[in-house]
Amino acid sequence: RVFELQQGDAMESPLELRISGPEVASLKALGARMVEIFEDTPGSRLVRTDYREDAYEVNVSINNELASRLGMGNAGIAQMLSGSFLGAPVSTYWEGTRALPIILQLEDTRRENFDDLRNLYLPSPVTGARIPLREVAALEPVWRPSHIVRRNGIRTLTVGAYTESGLLPSVLLARLQPRVEAEALPPGYRTTWGGEVANQVETFGPMTVALMVSLMIIFLIILLQFRNLVHTLIVMASIPLSLFGAILGLVLTGNPFGFTAFLGLISLSGLVVRNAIILLEFIQERMAAGMPLEMAALEAGKRRLRPIFLTSISAAVGVLPMILSGSSMWAPLGSVIAVGVLCSMGFTLIVIPVLYVVGSRDTRRAEGSPRWSARGLGGTATAGV
Repeated sequence: RVFELQQGDAMESPLELRISGPEVASLKALGARMVEIFEDTPGSRLVRTDYREDAYEVNVSINNELASRLGMGNAGIAQMLSGSFLGAPVSTYWEGTRALPIILQLEDTRRENFDDLRNLYLPSPVTGARIPLREVAALEPVWRPSHIVRRNGIRTLTVGAYTESGLLPSVLLARLQPRVEAEALPPGYRTTWGGEVANQVETFGPMTVALMVSLMIIFLIILLQFRNLVHTLIVMASIPLSLFGAILGLVLTGNPFGFTAFLGLISLSGLVVRNAIILLEFIQERMAAGMPLEMAALEAGKRRLRPIFLTSISAAVGVLPMILSGSSMWAPLGSVIAVGVLCSMGFTLIVIPVLYVVGSRDTRRAEGSPRWSARGLGGTATAGV
């Protein structure tokens, strides 16, 4: 199976159903039933289980009473069989800086067929004699599971499936969940969903913490710069204005909200505050020069349009190759940043000056108690608000 570089933790299939329980036979029976459900659901393809097909193996049934009298144990016999036929590393040969393991095993002519296994001689630690394996064990060919998987020490069979081209795993999951949950499970067995669903739960938790930490750092830096809580909150209000653009970018490009899209959202929160800072700095400069509040806010939207537009369009064009690449890993990141920056630019030019005017008026009204002063005994009294 050939697939692109994955986002976040590696996963075998975008959609997985994990069945956990004690018995392998029951797990395989439940897995076969779930495979039928997956295959009958429109949109699924390449349905399979990770227990694979049974393998044709040799069952070695040791006569424990006879083996004990000869001083042989199960572990010793298993080690001898493994070393003779599979090979055991005994040393290392160095070819310059390259290490080559030296494997000790029987010659090819002595491990070709079933009789070679039956006639393998085992040394007895008690008598010192060499006993053929057929004297202390019965050998018979059997079918056995070739692959038994455990998760957290519990036997677990995973049913995996891919989706048809253009179909999101979340859509297929919504179709499968009612049918899977309607199936009755024996006592001691349970099902959990894996794949992209579990990957998002595991990945988005730490990413959400990273987003909160980055927002807190941005808040503290802006507060240190403006030394005003109201102005800082106005600048931070530009971050939610980019969410609409981020969602619109994913919709327009047809990309899902995944790991790299979340990274783009975190990066976007640091980009959009720049435009709000530029506007607030210009408003404060004009007010310091004697311009009224409303006129300064209106002037800021006009005069700062060109630099904000140029910086925003530069950031959007810079990530355009990510979108055009069509990669499922980088296209969501590029679409979130490009459309998010452009949409936040328009919202910021309108909303931030309005918020600044409203916030400044409320602050003045809260501080609007009369201040009286008098000059001299016969001077005139003045009042200011």
